[in-house]
Amino acid sequence: MAKKSILYIITKSVWGGAAKYVYDLSTNLIDEFDVAVAAGGQGQFYKKIKQTNIPYYQITNFQRTINPLKDLFAFFEILGLIFQLKPNIIHVNSSKAGGVVGAAGQIYRFFSHQKINLIFTAHGWAFNEDRTSWQINLIKFFSKITALFYDKIICVSKYDYQMALKHKITPKRKLITIHNGIDLKNISFLSKKEAQKKLIGRESPLLIGTIAEWTKNKGLIYLIKATQTLKLKEKEFDVILIGSGENPDKEKMYDYDKKYNLDNVRLIEFIPNAVKYFKAFDIFVLPSLKEGLPYTIIEAMAAQIPIITTNVGGIPEMIENNINGILIKSKNPDLIGEKITYLINNPEKAQVMAQKAKQKVEQEFSLDKMILKTKRIYT
Repeated sequence: MAKKSILYIITKSVWGGAAKYVYDLSTNLIDEFDVAVAAGGQGQFYKKIKQTNIPYYQITNFQRTINPLKDLFAFFEILGLIFQLKPNIIHVNSSKAGGVVGAAGQIYRFFSHQKINLIFTAHGWAFNEDRTSWQINLIKFFSKITALFYDKIICVSKYDYQMALKHKITPKRKLITIHNGIDLKNISFLSKKEAQKKLIGRESPLLIGTIAEWTKNKGLIYLIKATQTLKLKEKEFDVILIGSGENPDKEKMYDYDKKYNLDNVRLIEFIPNAVKYFKAFDIFVLPSLKEGLPYTIIEAMAAQIPIITTNVGGIPEMIENNINGILIKSKNPDLIGEKITYLINNPEKAQVMAQKAKQKVEQEFSLDKMILKTKRIYT
């Protein structure tokens, strides 16, 4: 019996949460399915896929911003690719790709008379972003149109599932929640001493850090503000912000760094395989304004380091306040500083939280579980 074929599509080939999701699924299912990947550009995701035996197709007109002409060209590129590959399953990731690929998939269905399973994964609904009301309403409208094209919509968190129902994005029968997961067996963390020396060239008395795309949604400016007003007894400290993806707000980050002369803040745009550096951090902080189910939180839990993060999106499904981490309201630098101080002054409690976080990852956020549940949709 011939293998079913899957075409994974993502808007950009930068390395971020959606790219990791596609990489993990495609590389782990290649023995059971004929797998191909398509994306815009030749970024870090492209480089990682090219190290495997998975075919990669570049969609030259794919881009994040709305451009009607380029979007039309991208539509015809994708339509041609679908007719060329004739996949049994198309699995789309990212909002921008969702609409364009969904329309192309429906047209392929109509003209080819072939059965094809169209699946979309929502890595955090865009209408949950910090935007004006007219923008949010417009995004909701297009999300509803996009959802019409798909047979199944995977939500990476229960929160996104409930938001889809609340805002009537699509009927309940189309929705399923599948949490992101990581492969604990194949994560290799550097020791704290080695990781710190590679990152800053020395050991640090206290290292506060995060790994996140430099964009408004991640709220990194509030972490920087918090650490500039932090008062710690007899302690110097370092702050590292490691970027990922395209880092669209990197100029703002560098401007802020220059304006306020942040001597103890280090900005690193990108590090390949950044997960191995997690143990460098004494405290991990992710002050997001909007999230799906961030891999960096799962990885920080696996590294067994204390976590401070915001009560947004699917994060409360991973972090229980004062049980396996600390949850705070977003846009609150004073509260970030207060909780950093609390963890420093209560190291035993911080360690207990970190241990419980690792236990939760092992029980609930494994890659095997994610793959098994996703395969059920495919088959």
